[in-house]
Amino acid sequence: MRIVIAGSSGLIGTALRRSYAADGHTVIRLVRREPTAADERRWDPTASPDSGLLAGADIVVNLAGAGLGERRWTRAYQDVLRRSRIDTAHALAVLTAQADPQPRILLSASGMRYYGVDRGELELTEIADSARSGFLPDLTREWERATEPATIPVCHLRMGLVLAREGGLLPQLLPLFRKGLGGRLGSGREYWSYVGLTDAVRAIRFLAELPGARGPYNITTPNPVRSIEFTRTLARVVGRPAVLRVPTWTMRLALGKVAPEVLGSLRVLPARLTEGGFRFTQPELKQVLHHELVRR
Repeated sequence: MRIVIAGSSGLIGTALRRSYAADGHTVIRLVRREPTAADERRWDPTASPDSGLLAGADIVVNLAGAGLGERRWTRAYQDVLRRSRIDTAHALAVLTAQADPQPRILLSASGMRYYGVDRGELELTEIADSARSGFLPDLTREWERATEPATIPVCHLRMGLVLAREGGLLPQLLPLFRKGLGGRLGSGREYWSYVGLTDAVRAIRFLAELPGARGPYNITTPNPVRSIEFTRTLARVVGRPAVLRVPTWTMRLALGKVAPEVLGSLRVLPARLTEGGFRFTQPELKQVLHHELVRR
């Protein structure tokens, strides 16, 4: 197959393109700079991109978007977060509609904050749709709506916390935990919905070839855990104690006005993904952490 990927240099994008390439598929990477490799094509999603970028594509995957944790959320950076997601999703949707022949499917990144900031104990699925308001929920809704020009099936990938040694949350926590300075974050009762990088890539590839796939899919394991269980499990895997606590007020002070957006509880379940027949290779947190931090 021929797969076109936007956002191919990020954590998930890098793993996905390597997975497809390892199986002999052709991967084309859309980049915003001058190409430096044969598999790269330059594009600008804000400047009427050339529909030839998708020539011969079977699958288009959009994983582009500025990192949520890279900077403090000033008003200017909030605009960067919006534009990097919405402009790219809209441009790719338009390109898929213009392509001849058209790709089979567009898989476009989204996020679990679609469901809100803090939903406590409530089990959240795509089937019982329950969006809320706030910067991240509003942004996620706009992100998904940006694909409306597409005339092919579109899957919205509502990603949970992706756990990997190479990036995301784990590299930020590991230095403290390996020094024995890790511990409970906040109250400890918040639900964290996560997925291992291996299963995140497998889920995207599964949906790309699932007959009838379209609409939102939660990319999280079936077993979200409370944050206290997360930190205890991480401490056990690295073989260090985790007796300290980072109070919620300290985290709020450090994070500023963005704190309510990222410290809440979301108990997200992959109802549509599992009903479609997907089976996780690492459904439990201990399995994910062991695979990422010990076996690899």
